[in-house]
Amino acid sequence: MRVMVDMSATIIHHGHIRLLKKAKEIGTVVVGLTSDEEVFKRKGYQPELSFAHRKEVLESIKYVDEVVEVPWAITDDILVRHRIDALFHGSDNSNIITKAKLITVPRTEGVSSSEMRIRSLGAMVSVKNRKAIFTAGPGSLLPENLERLDPCFGRDDRQYQSTEDRVLTRLKAMSGHSQIARLQGSASLALEIAIRNFVAGRVLVVTTGYYADRLAAACRLNSQVTHVDVVQVGDTDQASGHYDWLLTVYTETSVGLRNDIRAMRRLADRLGARFMADATGSIGLEDDHDLADVIAYSSCKGLFGLTGASFIAFNDQPQNAETSFYLSLRTHLARGMTGPYHTIYSLDGALDRHEEVRESVRIGKEFFCRKYADRIIRPVGEQPLLCTFVRGTLSANDENVILYRSRAAASGTAVVCHLGEGHLGRAAQGDIYSRISITD
Repeated sequence: MRVMVDMSATIIHHGHIRLLKKAKEIGTVVVGLTSDEEVFKRKGYQPELSFAHRKEVLESIKYVDEVVEVPWAITDDILVRHRIDALFHGSDNSNIITKAKLITVPRTEGVSSSEMRIRSLGAMVSVKNRKAIFTAGPGSLLPENLERLDPCFGRDDRQYQSTEDRVLTRLKAMSGHSQIARLQGSASLALEIAIRNFVAGRVLVVTTGYYADRLAAACRLNSQVTHVDVVQVGDTDQASGHYDWLLTVYTETSVGLRNDIRAMRRLADRLGARFMADATGSIGLEDDHDLADVIAYSSCKGLFGLTGASFIAFNDQPQNAETSFYLSLRTHLARGMTGPYHTIYSLDGALDRHEEVRESVRIGKEFFCRKYADRIIRPVGEQPLLCTFVRGTLSANDENVILYRSRAAASGTAVVCHLGEGHLGRAAQGDIYSRISITD
């Protein structure tokens, strides 16, 4: 009895072997192998191996007696042409042939060529992640950052628009704000646009370090701002009078400080001010972002996306009349220029796995704090999940380590960030920290 098993066999796996083995129990096995042209026509890609090479691999399998070229769909005419008595196929058969000539068996669960491609992408990403990242973002590369990338455009591309709507809806839910704008650029751009469009009048900046000082500098360049005062985060009880806006940083990565956002909200209320927070290092990692009236952040830290996108989340529309086309929030809300399309795709995958990846940060943070307990500078309540401020000099133990060089930490101190095992999710164990040393 001559039995045909039709397949593309673009990536041979154990499901193919099991199918061929079962067919061999019936009789002579003839593999009907789909041509390269048919694979491209039906699946949209060129096979990883050419027809000749796929044929060579199949002919070397002991369960295969013959390999012939066939189109995608098997018909009775094809069975007659190759003197086939029965078509042997998995339970997903879609070939239209005489029912008496069809033998179906259950598919092997949990494996397909498409699934193998996703696994291959994961393996490729694992190789890339041999570089150990101790910076504040981006961290390690996730397979999800890549697997959903598609050609796209911001207008009249329904697939992309659906993805962007889904991502922005998730981000609004994460921060607790009703409105959001996406930008192509860094968090610094988002912060400048937020300041120029929202902030006006008398401003108090609660400084936490380098990044809060940049907020004060941006306010001074804003013609809508009439007065700027700066107070240290530990001296806010000295602030008095009325202010229109209070600005601060939630997670100050330059010195590994987690600001008390609840205290900042109470301070803003006491001063009669609206509250804007730089959420670059806190979004996706810390809670209570809804306490701020406006926040700005980027895609590549606690959201675990690729670099290139930033966001401004808010509730009430901006009141400032910003004249710059590029710096007007309304331009970005109206999608008046090229957006961060591919970064949005990367976030769509990463946000599906966000809780698991965030857990890797927590695991890494706890492991590091146990290992270097005697070097930690800040009490637990002042430590952000993103990073840890320590005494000592940080050094790499191999050439594939990228350290975070703080823009503001004093000599003899260092900031270590915990995004480097994100790709491992809950399987993270802190092994990455064997690749750095902290010495006096």
